[in-house]
Amino acid sequence: MSDSFHGVHDADLHALVDGEISPERRRQVEDHLLAHPDDAELVENWRRQNAALRAAFDPVAQETPPLSLRNAAARNAAAGPPPIETGAVHWGRPSSSRSVQRLDEARQNRRKKAALSSALTMLAGAMLAGIAVYALTRPGPPPPASSITLAQGYVDRADMDFLTYAREPKPVDFEPGQMGDLLALLRLRVGFARAPDLSQAGLRFLGGRITPGLTAPAGFLVYEAESGSRVGLYFERAESGPAPRVAPRVDSSLTAVEWRSAGMAFVLIGPLATEAMQGAAERAAAEISAPAEPRSP
Repeated sequence: MSDSFHGVHDADLHALVDGEISPERRRQVEDHLLAHPDDAELVENWRRQNAALRAAFDPVAQETPPLSLRNAAARNAAAGPPPIETGAVHWGRPSSSRSVQRLDEARQNRRKKAALSSALTMLAGAMLAGIAVYALTRPGPPPPASSITLAQGYVDRADMDFLTYAREPKPVDFEPGQMGDLLALLRLRVGFARAPDLSQAGLRFLGGRITPGLTAPAGFLVYEAESGSRVGLYFERAESGPAPRVAPRVDSSLTAVEWRSAGMAFVLIGPLATEAMQGAAERAAAEISAPAEPRSP
């Protein structure tokens, strides 16, 4: 910094920018700036910086300060006269501490507001994410009872009857000698009264019984092979549901063949080989679909 004209120093330049300079000293400093373009450019830069800061922070400065700040101001006022308020920023000068403090306070307030806004945004995002996860993972309503029933299927029902009755020492309620009573009861309770003769398939008729079905009473006939293995014929009035399986269903130890005929659902189930079960089922289906013999008067 040169002071070739009137001993102009940095403090004079700051005073000129802040408007804290006497008229006579102003003329001297302005003469100095005419002879020193570098200092003139520096002063101009300070003025532009002051203008930019006022534009950015004047709205904040107009806000009502917190009670703590007002109390602090009151204490400072009690301690002594306040410095001259010019609205300018005092770059690097001791007297600029108040303006700088105001700017720092404004910045701190803005940071606090930004932090609070970020926290609220994160909290709202977490709540929305929680709601979305709950909506996507919550268990749905239980299926209607009819769906559960149909999902079991006739094969599953036949499987249950076979495991319940076929391996018992007395698997039937009506033996062959009670055929008339068995058919009468099947006709009355099930709506179908035939007991296919599967002797040509190597299966001897042991008798039958009435058993609970999916939606109505069902019939369950039991046959026995020479090996002692037993085969069950389950039948029930067919309801709407999945189509019967074309190929036999093979479990770990049982083979089941399902078909439809005369409005009924049939399932032949037993531990024989698949080919033997398929042949026995075809014989049963053929006899069931054959015209019924006329009843004796």
